[in-house]
Amino acid sequence: MWKDFKAAIIILCLVKADLNIISHIVLDDKIFYTEHPPRKITEQLGGPVAYASMVIPLLQASTQCITSIGKDFPEEYLLYLNSIRNYGLKIENSEKTTRFLHEIHHDHRTLFLVAQAKSLDNSLFLLEGGKACLLSPVFEEISKSSVEWSRDNHDWVGVDVQGFVRKKDENGKIYSYFDQSFFRYLIQKNDFVKYSLNEAMSFTKQKAHREILDKLPKNNVQIVTIGNKGIIYSDNGQFYKLDAPTQDIKDPTGAGDVFITAFLIKYLETKEVDFSLSFGMAIAAEKVHYDEIQILPKKNYKSIAEKILESKKEIR
Repeated sequence: MWKDFKAAIIILCLVKADLNIISHIVLDDKIFYTEHPPRKITEQLGGPVAYASMVIPLLQASTQCITSIGKDFPEEYLLYLNSIRNYGLKIENSEKTTRFLHEIHHDHRTLFLVAQAKSLDNSLFLLEGGKACLLSPVFEEISKSSVEWSRDNHDWVGVDVQGFVRKKDENGKIYSYFDQSFFRYLIQKNDFVKYSLNEAMSFTKQKAHREILDKLPKNNVQIVTIGNKGIIYSDNGQFYKLDAPTQDIKDPTGAGDVFITAFLIKYLETKEVDFSLSFGMAIAAEKVHYDEIQILPKKNYKSIAEKILESKKEIR
């Protein structure tokens, strides 16, 4: 059964894709301390690849992806991945699937690494180059060699720094660690770089929005998500803020993955940074209403993005 399902979802595309994604699919166990009594979810599909699948069918982009999962991966999710017809997905075998435990509180989330799939560095030959690439590791599956391959084989490269700065303690608890030499190379050599606010503050040692952006490179687009308040970003050395739309948040997990995926696809279409960021925010605002992986509903996201764009303010 496993071989039949696996064979069904391997689709190797020889046409240059709009977007390649390099990352692990993961299994997430979650405890929501935001509810009483706490609500638990086990073996939920997650990771940048899975969250990207919520938005890619809406935007009709051609994609390729390399990921790795183990025999512990539930067959019901293999069926889901097979249903994403426009997804060029190559799955490498691993002993285990990467698995996290999320403890979700009102004002923060604690993350634990439970299991880890193998590195993707030696599997990139299975992908063709593309117009854009999203490097979004979850935990140490991508090294500098993958970054260099992505830079050499794509017109545009977007980076989500999360998996590049994660380490774990003896209990598996995830914490941030910045290898200064590698990290500066990473954020200077790629076109679009996304951080959470905590990641940006940890790296720059700054708290104020302007000072954070001022400490980041000026030669590309630096994007810092600030939760339900929106994003701050730098473009051509200028600093800006966009406000997120008002929303009822059911589960914020994966909103950043949806945001950066939608942003890159829309940027390939428009070459407009401001509108593409607003468009990514519009779709991410829809994602937080769902706590399971599913294709997001069709809406007039363009109109929502235009409204978000009206909130643009320069940070002085």
